[in-house]
Amino acid sequence: MLHPGPTLEGTVPRSRLRPLMTCLVLTTSLGALDQTVVATALPTIATHFDAVGSVAWVLTAYLLSMSVAMPVVGTLADRHGTVRVLRASVVLFVLASLVCAAAPSIEVLAAARALQGVGGAGMLVMPQALVAEVVPARDRAAVLGPLGAVFAVATVAGPLLGGWLTDVGSWHWVFWINVPVGGVALVLACTLLRAGPRRRTAERFDVAGTALLALGTSALAWSAAVLPRDGWAPVTAGALVLTVVAVAALVVHQLRSSAPLLPVAVLRTRGVVLSAFLAAVVGFGMFGVIAYVPSWVQGVHGTSATTSGVLLLPVTAGLVLGVNTSGQLVRRTGRWRRFPVGGCALAGTAAVVLATAGSHLGLVATAGVLVAFGLGAGSFMALLVVLAQDAAPPQAVAGTTGTIAYVRETGATLGTALLGGVVAAGLAAGASYGTAFSAVFLTVAGAFALGLVAALALPRTTLGP
Repeated sequence: MLHPGPTLEGTVPRSRLRPLMTCLVLTTSLGALDQTVVATALPTIATHFDAVGSVAWVLTAYLLSMSVAMPVVGTLADRHGTVRVLRASVVLFVLASLVCAAAPSIEVLAAARALQGVGGAGMLVMPQALVAEVVPARDRAAVLGPLGAVFAVATVAGPLLGGWLTDVGSWHWVFWINVPVGGVALVLACTLLRAGPRRRTAERFDVAGTALLALGTSALAWSAAVLPRDGWAPVTAGALVLTVVAVAALVVHQLRSSAPLLPVAVLRTRGVVLSAFLAAVVGFGMFGVIAYVPSWVQGVHGTSATTSGVLLLPVTAGLVLGVNTSGQLVRRTGRWRRFPVGGCALAGTAAVVLATAGSHLGLVATAGVLVAFGLGAGSFMALLVVLAQDAAPPQAVAGTTGTIAYVRETGATLGTALLGGVVAAGLAAGASYGTAFSAVFLTVAGAFALGLVAALALPRTTLGP
């Protein structure tokens, strides 16, 4: 909750809106940056600890723990208050960053990164949940626009920032920098936000559900990693069997539990189910393109690494334009269906163009197609959160927000792993870079085609006041 002040449109205190957004943008950027900021520092970290074989866990530990923790922090916020969980998340993130910076071994660093990921989950989910508490649904997409924009920018800027900090200082500064910035975020969260009353509940926290969710997510990530590499080998079959068993056990447990981890009642509604599916499509397509466009540009156009990295900026520009423009238009008109429908169509078409003509396009034309791709994906990325929140009762808004974020991150994990396998398989078979990446872009286009079907099936509802 916000400290009281003159109201804006009856709900948001006008005098507190800008400082509130400063606090939420700062916490969101920290959580998003740490998804990718370590990537360019990994070679230096591997050399420092002489741990080339296990250094990938420094990145994986954060991503996995953050994904699993997203619905967990959402459920905790519904019980104990969004502001309390946000503050606790920032504290955990800063403390874990201190341990990361001073880690004596790669094992300690990976463990601290896992804790950091839990804090990062709260710093990504709680701002969106807090907006739902103080902003009417029709205006919410416009307010969430800056958060979606900073998420997109931070994701792309992370590797650049990590590389710069490592070059001018050391890899330790990738984590030290979080301490003062996180401290500012904590001060803002403590001074600008007021924790509301706790919900009185005798229900126990769903420990078993959390364990099953962690097992299922880890097994799914493992399956996505080994399937493209090993094919239908025994290890792949084992990973897939473990995934199916864990997910089935999780579903049964959630349906039977009196206090489930996931908002089961909300997830049974058509609008929320379809919004979650579309969130997975956005994660799969957007992060898949962001992850592999630089390699594609280098291989097809023969550019330098710097130039190929610069071509991520058009994707980011499209995302920023999409989330902010759609939010403002929904606020003015109240019409929202055209954005998931048109966004999937535009992003899918752009992916088809990259697949069929990308090798023959110049860099300027390629940048234009990438802007269109980002615009399509960004036009409904934040809106999905609003649709799910609007369908949820007040006592389950944070849990629903966390679940949508978890699905999007899971889609991103699968997209990065599976599309990487598509590229590796094509190159191993002797295909050219252009041919190998055509399969990647066609896969992304197929995902957005399925997203278009889901978008057309969304219920025709009006966002609440």
